[in-house]
Amino acid sequence: MGNGTDTVNANTCQVEISHTMPLWEVFLKNHPEATIYHSPLWGDIMQRAYGNRPIYLTARRNSQITGILQLVAQKSLLFGSHLCSLPYFDASGIVAQDEDTADALLEQAQQLLLSQRARWIELRHLQPRGKSLPTRSDKVTMLLALPRDEEELWSNFKPKVRNQIRKAQKENMQILQGHTEYLDEFYAVYSRTMRDLGSPPHSRRFFRLILDSFPEQAIIYLVRLHNQSLAAGFSLRDQSILRVPWAASNWQFRNLNPNMLLYWSMLADSCQKNAECFDFGRSTRDSGTYRFKKQWGAKEIPLIWQFLLPEGEALPELNPESAKYRYFVSGWKKLPLWMARWLGPKIIAKLS
Repeated sequence: MGNGTDTVNANTCQVEISHTMPLWEVFLKNHPEATIYHSPLWGDIMQRAYGNRPIYLTARRNSQITGILQLVAQKSLLFGSHLCSLPYFDASGIVAQDEDTADALLEQAQQLLLSQRARWIELRHLQPRGKSLPTRSDKVTMLLALPRDEEELWSNFKPKVRNQIRKAQKENMQILQGHTEYLDEFYAVYSRTMRDLGSPPHSRRFFRLILDSFPEQAIIYLVRLHNQSLAAGFSLRDQSILRVPWAASNWQFRNLNPNMLLYWSMLADSCQKNAECFDFGRSTRDSGTYRFKKQWGAKEIPLIWQFLLPEGEALPELNPESAKYRYFVSGWKKLPLWMARWLGPKIIAKLS
């Protein structure tokens, strides 16, 4: 497979394979299951940020697009070659008009597994695709249906949540929202939080590319006190949902509850902009972040992460609770911040 376009017949569909960005906008706009995470812009962002090559699969019937699948190829010494749709996001796998189209895309993905000599292909869905594919379902995303106005939203919160927000409000913190003008402040809070949690951060360039690629949909929220940013969120708006894949706060000021004020500000702003739902993002059931999101009234939606594997191979061992992972986390927390910011993107480029 070269840099051009290949076409394969399967299940009455033609599946086109390309490394150049396809024209999916009309199809995605009209499909009810499509989200901002299905945009072909992500492949370009990940290639420019981390050098990971996108592979676009477009299914057509009678010249009309009936389904899409975007994969990103990653390589590492630890995990070898693998493909994911998509790294870093919760559910961004196959979008198809019918089962025949979904099967055609799966069939072509299986051929890619062999031609790319990959160890696995990971497809991240909210609903299962295909028959009896090996599946991980230990992760959930947390969604909150929003009322028509913020007053009703406020009244739905438990007294403890309201009291924590009021405590933060009494500190007269600033609430700001914007774009590239707040990127440095967001990244300072985000990268420090990731280091303190023992996880490698994305690069600043990654976030800048997102802001440039989605100028109308990407918004940064900040909570400041005395010109110091204490909490920050990076949000993405699609259709009627506000999604927050990245949020962080300075633990040294946790007694002031800046993270509670951050989320209240994002939720209230979502109501004002007539969003129907707020997506808190991915969590592991019963983890600390899961409980934080659940206190706002968010409901868990299981994530169905399916795998295509070479014959005879088992699911990859990607357990963050393993002893090896805990050792890595412990060591990462001890890194100087400058080193975590420099080294983190080199590592996360290989992870999904």
